[in-house]
Amino acid sequence: MRKIAPVLLLFCLLLLAGAAHPAAAAPPERPAVLVLVEELSWEAVRENPELAAVFEEGAVANLSTVQGEKPQDPRLPYLFLGAGARADTSVAPRELPGATARIGEAFTGPASTVHPGALGDALARSGVKAAAVGDRALLVAMDSAGNVPLRYPEGPPGAILGEALEAGAGFIALEAAGPEEAAEAVEAARAAGAAVAVASPLAPEGAANLTPFTLLQPDGEPGALYSPGTRTAGLISSADVAPTLLAALGAPAPPEMTGRAATIEPGGPEPVERMQERLAFVAEQRFAVWALIAAASIPLLAGSALRWGRDGVAYSILAGTALPAGALLAAAFPVTGAAPAAALTLGFAAGLAALALRLSGSWSGHLALVFLISTLAIAADSAAGGALMRYSTLGFNPAYGARFYGIGNEYAAVLLGALCVGLGALCARRPQLFWSLAVAGSLAVPVLGLPVTGANVGASLAAGAGIGATLGLMRRNGPAGAVLWSAGGLGLAAAASLLSALLDPEASHGTRALSGRLDLAAVAAQRLLLSLQHLLNPALLAVFAAFAGIACAGWLRVRGTAFGAGMLGGAVAALAMGALNDSGLVATVLTLAYPAAAAAVVLLTPKGGQPRILR
Repeated sequence: MRKIAPVLLLFCLLLLAGAAHPAAAAPPERPAVLVLVEELSWEAVRENPELAAVFEEGAVANLSTVQGEKPQDPRLPYLFLGAGARADTSVAPRELPGATARIGEAFTGPASTVHPGALGDALARSGVKAAAVGDRALLVAMDSAGNVPLRYPEGPPGAILGEALEAGAGFIALEAAGPEEAAEAVEAARAAGAAVAVASPLAPEGAANLTPFTLLQPDGEPGALYSPGTRTAGLISSADVAPTLLAALGAPAPPEMTGRAATIEPGGPEPVERMQERLAFVAEQRFAVWALIAAASIPLLAGSALRWGRDGVAYSILAGTALPAGALLAAAFPVTGAAPAAALTLGFAAGLAALALRLSGSWSGHLALVFLISTLAIAADSAAGGALMRYSTLGFNPAYGARFYGIGNEYAAVLLGALCVGLGALCARRPQLFWSLAVAGSLAVPVLGLPVTGANVGASLAAGAGIGATLGLMRRNGPAGAVLWSAGGLGLAAAASLLSALLDPEASHGTRALSGRLDLAAVAAQRLLLSLQHLLNPALLAVFAAFAGIACAGWLRVRGTAFGAGMLGGAVAALAMGALNDSGLVATVLTLAYPAAAAAVVLLTPKGGQPRILR
């Protein structure tokens, strides 16, 4: 035993030395090259045979370059690629410091969720030597101190790649001057046996911040890239690029990266390009579509008023409330023209209103049918991940980069306003259905908030407050009862939000903050600043005042009834929507449109009998 004791002591000392000085991670067997080319379009890819071949053979996607408007500083999208995270451009620094060592200091307050240099730090921890070719490529490959082990000026891609690989580079970010130089860099990288990705951090005009992206690995398969962050095959965000490249190198992504590593699913360049065309159409032409709808509605309203008087105006208002559902159904058709999209939206809305007229004999019944059918359509699509909503001219658009799945604030506002008023209108006709309606209405709270469906924490909280207030008012328990029911709804929403954070901490900014992955105060500050941008908009304030006045006048006619409770509950929901999400006054106006529309119908049809349209 005495003889073995020195051996054991030496063994323990060796273990302690190993723990104190861990061995550096082995460099990757296969290097990775990221080729960066500005303003690359799918058309340019098709026109370059070498690039087209890479996109055919690799895994492809549309890259959402930024969240919000195009940045004032064109270097910002490059920095987001290297950070593996991003913030809305309205809260990000307008101009980055000239010295890379000071760039991290610019990301404070609402933008502090972005950690510049996260990719370089992760590569260093994994023992991968990074190289940057070009000044903007440096922003991708640098560490948090603004440094990169190997740095080269722009030049012939083949020669520079060879030099960097000979120097031991395991990851190279290379700036290409255009598609031809990018193709040359790709050819050189493939000849060296490297995994190669092509990304365009800045989108050309008309591309709606969506650019072609491909990842080609020597042993990889073609297909479409799928990121858990977008839940859409063929669509990734700039925050996903760094985690995806780290995964290709066999290195872990650090927790400060909010992006997710993409995997490969069946697909190819053609369907991915068609997706970009449709999303770009929605981003660029949505206002033109709604301008056409507004222009067409004026003669339709005038004709209805001349033919049926007040009932004609009421029918036009009813059809107007069905427009969001019409836009959702129109999104099922792959049209990319403003006139066809407007015609489809108007046609579906008018058809839904006409169906409601045939199925019910009173205006309260018509309102209940249109509102609740709209609610069901929106909830069903939300449960399907927003498959139609993303292509709707009223829905969230992945091209804006703020949301990629679930339910956006616009449709959440429509659902909430229509549901509150619809519950009241239906309960006024069938009081015995109260508890069934209460259960059905309460389901909207988790549907909006859970990550597998809506993934919209703010809308879920607003739904809890608004639907709770509606049910409390319908029970006629007075203001105190309404407050208690509203508090119960908020409690249900809070429970759903906490469950969301447990089930999928990466589902949204809200769940990441609740699970501790992001700074909750920074996320809240981002949302508040975005909301305040709409608060002082004169047009929105005028519409809000008009809707509030109409809703109040109509409510005075039906107060004390379940219908009036639904209208008042919808108003509460509108205020909650404005306070609890980053769309602010926009969401408030959309929610309040439904109590206002119901109030207008009440004022136009005081007797509430069968419409003259059906006589």
